[in-house]
Amino acid sequence: MLVYVAGRMAGAALTLLCVSALAFFATALAPGNPAAVLLGTMATPERVEAVTRQLGLDQPLPTRFMIWLGETVQGNLGVSNLSHKPVTGLLRDALPVTLELAGLSLLLAVLVAVPTGLILAQKRDRWWSKPAMAVITLGISVPGFWVGLMLIVLFAVTWRILPSGGYVPVSRVLGLNLRSMILPTLSLAIYLAPALIRFVRVTAQSVLKEPFVDTARAKGLGNFRILFRHVAPNTWINTMTFVGLQLGVLISGAIVIEVIFSLPGIGRLGLNAVLNRDYPVVQGVVLVAAVGYVFVNLAIDLAYGLVDPRVRTR
Repeated sequence: MLVYVAGRMAGAALTLLCVSALAFFATALAPGNPAAVLLGTMATPERVEAVTRQLGLDQPLPTRFMIWLGETVQGNLGVSNLSHKPVTGLLRDALPVTLELAGLSLLLAVLVAVPTGLILAQKRDRWWSKPAMAVITLGISVPGFWVGLMLIVLFAVTWRILPSGGYVPVSRVLGLNLRSMILPTLSLAIYLAPALIRFVRVTAQSVLKEPFVDTARAKGLGNFRILFRHVAPNTWINTMTFVGLQLGVLISGAIVIEVIFSLPGIGRLGLNAVLNRDYPVVQGVVLVAAVGYVFVNLAIDLAYGLVDPRVRTR
């Protein structure tokens, strides 16, 4: 098990190094001069040159990368060109919002999608199975921003029972925090759930054809017990893999949802940084997103070894 864990951690470290290099060079090689953007209408050749030196943009690209990488390893992601605040502080303030949104949405999507997919696999011959799958397929094609806007129209504009945007920290009032997160969580969960339902349904259908399911039926076990005691555990590894792959969709969906509902999260911070060419913040946001993606996939890889001991020997 230790060899398995060490191998996965080494792969995760290499992935982070590659993503860090990609994040740095993608922003450093982008067209335009950040110094000119910061100065705006006050930009003159002399001022642009002075700000360029101040930001360290006049140094060779490899030198800038090594300096940035060394500072990053020490936890220093630089200073925002726009707000002149440490990037680590901006990320620390925004990260809890995104983590809460992503965690609640993923939890809700899994709690709804897994039982629904299992039941649709078990009842695939019922008359309502095909209409249900048609609705789920339609849900996959619906963009997340449209779902969010429709929820705002219904619950915030028409019925006026939930806020249309804004964020209340958990540390202030828990009830108001949860109330402000209901619509964003529903929007992102509705965006994630249909694809997960269809995946669980297909996976469960293949498991239902296995001989051990026929043996369980021959022993007189009920459909509910067979489905949730014998079929569901055999879909865990595939489901965990799919959830890990959906993390990229979750991150991109969170960016849109944060903008729609005015949530001060990582996605909104990164979007504003891109629009204002605030490259230190862009690099920090990309790095944090990559760390989260790699960490979750590493956790899933390690969970494979716990769920299925055969994985450790591969």
